[in-house]
Amino acid sequence: MGIYEELQARGLIAQVTDEEKIRDLVNHGKATFYIGFDPTADSLHVGHFMALCLMKRLQEAGNKPIALIGGGTAMIGDPSGRTDMRQMMTPET
Repeated sequence: MGIYEELQARGLIAQVTDEEKIRDLVNHGKATFYIGFDPTADSLHVGHFMALCLMKRLQEAGNKPIALIGGGTAMIGDPSGRTDMRQMMTPET
């Protein structure tokens, strides 16, 4: 069983476009993937920990992780669940 099948068996893969190609890339350590974080949040939480563990597991299988700190998100804040416009921050902030 490859890493792709392991993640699938654990319920960590729900939908995939071109599954055969993705499976091959992941199982052979040739995938590059990213996980993004909102720098305006007060802290990381257990949901981030799960994503970080997944990132480490994929890296151990030879894949290339990229951790992104959202520059655009930092300027406008995370809009999740909000209906009002947020004040735009300057890059210096």
